[in-house]
Amino acid sequence: MSAQNEGTMSTSTTGSAGSSGYVARPLVEGFPGKSSSHGAFGWSSLWLLDDGVRRVLIDAGQPAYIPLIHAGLERYGLTTDDVTDVLLTHMHWDHVSNFPMFANATTWVGERELRWAAEQPSGTPFLPDLHVQELLRRTDRVGRMTAGQEVLPGIHAIDSAGHTPHHLAFYLDRTDEKRVFAGDAVKNLYELASGRVDSTLDLDASAATIVAMRSLLTDTGASLVPGHDVELRWEDGEVHRRHAPRAAIGFFADASTGEEDRSIG
Repeated sequence: MSAQNEGTMSTSTTGSAGSSGYVARPLVEGFPGKSSSHGAFGWSSLWLLDDGVRRVLIDAGQPAYIPLIHAGLERYGLTTDDVTDVLLTHMHWDHVSNFPMFANATTWVGERELRWAAEQPSGTPFLPDLHVQELLRRTDRVGRMTAGQEVLPGIHAIDSAGHTPHHLAFYLDRTDEKRVFAGDAVKNLYELASGRVDSTLDLDASAATIVAMRSLLTDTGASLVPGHDVELRWEDGEVHRRHAPRAAIGFFADASTGEEDRSIG
């Protein structure tokens, strides 16, 4: 569906689901930082939705997340084999890299987003060429999705173009607390609050997407999980974080001191 028109949500669904609704938990919380000297941090959000039948990841994270994913799943008595579905918001490396580690999962990718990514030349910034080709190569355990589709019971794909041309967000309504998983359509608190975005292929489309996201949050009372920040609440035209973001950082400053804590937040 388009975020501008929630009423166009498809009623078709794929597969079964538990009756109690999803419990949503972060495996890794996003962090709103960037580096001009070492490329993108790629500290993206990675959430697990679990209804007792399906265990769904929203995005797959970057390679450095692999031990964090194992540890996060272990906290809930799960392994990578228990994940049933991986939903990709877009085809950038920090959101797709780890989908191959979920052997029993169907990886869901936007049909138009994958086609666009495949048409880009090798070396296009942020596009992982080998992952694009692997998604094209696979004949099973890959699902193609489109905006407006109820991809899984209670999880709806939303058109959220701008950051990439065919970016998708996901609206979760079969749960005690509705959420919008915005991916990099809304990367952080600043973008939702100001309407101004950093790192987008289409500024106008990104601005329109944020306006539509605000309307969806207002209409539904949902919270929003950005691509690179902690969960946000949009209330009376203002944005609030559920809690402060934090990045645990160690720094080796000299030859004698050893690792120093330079954590942010």
